[in-house]
Amino acid sequence: MLFVETQTLPHNLERAKRIQLLEELQHQNLKPLIRSARLNCFRDTLLGEENVPELELAIVEALEAENQPYVRGDIFCLGDHVFFLLFDDPDQASPQIRAGIVYSASTTEPFRKLDSFCRALRSFIFSQSDNAEPPQWEQGRPSVPEGFKQFVAKQDTDSLFTSLRKETMVRRIRATSILENPSARFFLRRAKDAHVEGYASKLLTGDVSPTDNFSISRLEDAGLVVREVQVSCRKTGHALFRLPTANALAVVTVSDATCSECGSPVADEKVEEVIAPTVLAESLLEDGSWLISRLHQILREMGIAESEIAVGPSEGEGYGQMMSNICGESFLIVARDGELTPAFARWAIDLEVDTEASHLVVVATDRIHNQAAVLLHNHARHRVRAGQNFELILADEAAVAGQEISQAFERVSQRVIAEQLCELDSSLGLNVTQLVVTKFRLLPANEEDHDYSLLNVSAPDVMQDRPPLSLAAHAAANGVNVFDVEEFHVVDPGEDVIDHESPTNGSLNPSNQATETAV
Repeated sequence: MLFVETQTLPHNLERAKRIQLLEELQHQNLKPLIRSARLNCFRDTLLGEENVPELELAIVEALEAENQPYVRGDIFCLGDHVFFLLFDDPDQASPQIRAGIVYSASTTEPFRKLDSFCRALRSFIFSQSDNAEPPQWEQGRPSVPEGFKQFVAKQDTDSLFTSLRKETMVRRIRATSILENPSARFFLRRAKDAHVEGYASKLLTGDVSPTDNFSISRLEDAGLVVREVQVSCRKTGHALFRLPTANALAVVTVSDATCSECGSPVADEKVEEVIAPTVLAESLLEDGSWLISRLHQILREMGIAESEIAVGPSEGEGYGQMMSNICGESFLIVARDGELTPAFARWAIDLEVDTEASHLVVVATDRIHNQAAVLLHNHARHRVRAGQNFELILADEAAVAGQEISQAFERVSQRVIAEQLCELDSSLGLNVTQLVVTKFRLLPANEEDHDYSLLNVSAPDVMQDRPPLSLAAHAAANGVNVFDVEEFHVVDPGEDVIDHESPTNGSLNPSNQATETAV
């Protein structure tokens, strides 16, 4: 999934200085794609470099005679993100310069990269300005829907705490993935019911079918079950008590304790090892909270920030609720570990009306009742006929819901990217949005670990005098080689170069270094 962040600068840059700004960025290893394409076109037209500036000047004058800007903006493609720069029409009442970044979930520090890019732009724009206090960049975050704000306000403290700890509790994350297996959930419910009833004959000894696709050891590793020793009455079969280990049984048998059912000594009663569900298993199975926890984990794996996800409190009816804000559009996710009944459908519709969500995702792990499906589809048609942007998604398990939600997120993000970059389509002669989206699809996996940043920026407010501490932390965490640049010296033209089998084994060419930037 792709994300977009923007910043705006309330300033009108003259058309003649726009080309100069792009040339300055080109010198800082930020290659403007549209301008480069135009220059290549001019060279191919003239069959060489000669008279290229004259041809460009003639086209600029022709466009300005028709009151059309030659430079509307440009894009700068780097390894794991794309910068874009847009200029408003200077004839507008309050023209602005808009800068932004398009990045994926694997892009490191996108906000820092965008901030670095914007500070570099500001330094270039006002380097020769007489303005004592040049304007500052303003954040252009997408708006947060009112329904999402109200949903967050209704959350209680416990649900917020539970939501924040989901991604940090390894056992909880593993447990929710295991509970996607219906056989595992059925096994744990049987174990829970057996312990509640207290009859040894109904307790489970851990035997599962080979077709169940889970094992007791996996449940134990995930913290869903524990093995206990149970003492039960030989006559009635009723459970007397459970002990965590067999060693604890010795303490009871040497005492004079007797069975409360038949009066026999406890040492003469039936002793067996049983499987008991843990508190974690009971909490996840209660009200189907495992399903919301699993969906929450799926959203986090997609790269959705924790601040853009809100988990609603359980109302004790087995219905789970969660909302997510994606690029200014709200997604309402309702889930039930069971059938999609008409009552559940009506509850989902009422909640969607209250939150005014643009997307309604309904997840049920069992059969979908025809009446419930009709209610939901009629509601969706009513919203669309009313001229509202609405989407309904039905899923029968968490994995399917994750795929459908991911595709919906992609559609929303591409629509937002198109709204930002559509102005550049006529300048490049291509669909810029499709070009950027396809770039990320073809991005090699090894690009995810690279960090791209601005190089050779002379402005004092852009570059730091010393390498940031995060660079050392990143190097230590990833085990890469770190070199002190002072160890290298510039080789004179007449000096012989001796290869000491250095890890660099070559000259340091700035043009071959990766550039560092962010959205």
